[in-house]
Amino acid sequence: MSDTTALDAAKTDIRRWTREEHSAPSQYGSRVIYTPSVLAEAAELLGKLYSAGQEHHIDREDWAAVTSLPMGVLDALAARYCSRVTLTHVEYNTVRDRLIGELDARNLTAERRQRVTVAPLPGGPSWGSSGRSGLSLGLTVGGWDISVDEIASRPHSIAAPATEDGARDVAELVRKILSGEAPNPFAAPAVTEARA
Repeated sequence: MSDTTALDAAKTDIRRWTREEHSAPSQYGSRVIYTPSVLAEAAELLGKLYSAGQEHHIDREDWAAVTSLPMGVLDALAARYCSRVTLTHVEYNTVRDRLIGELDARNLTAERRQRVTVAPLPGGPSWGSSGRSGLSLGLTVGGWDISVDEIASRPHSIAAPATEDGARDVAELVRKILSGEAPNPFAAPAVTEARA
């Protein structure tokens, strides 16, 4: 398997693992939303792991028989970006200001409170008890998170760097969620009926 083939296989596997729910245990699970830059990083890392395996005559399918490398890579990156975030007060304010600027550049109405709140878009998905709630973004020691802008809303972690570039990625993700271009992270899981 060439490096290009390994990278293509890795991109396919990362897309598959972030779009499908798997029964295998995952430390971070489906409550993590991955930004495109982190997915690209995951695909690159997974491609290198596949290539290293090939050097030892271990094919992609051999890995799948004993473990989930895609899930492991995603969990490792989620661990990096969704925990142990340390920013100085100045760095935090710089990243938060960049987030506000990036949201404004995308014509999204953002308000700086304890968290950054973003108003819903006309014609976009609706959330909350009134169906008119916006989204709420936070940056803490647990990294970025997003929730419906209501008190009881459970946040989803966002795997993105706690940097100005990460703020740009988060703003674009929010735009896509608000416009309906990205899957609704707050939708209830589909219920499947048991077959007789």
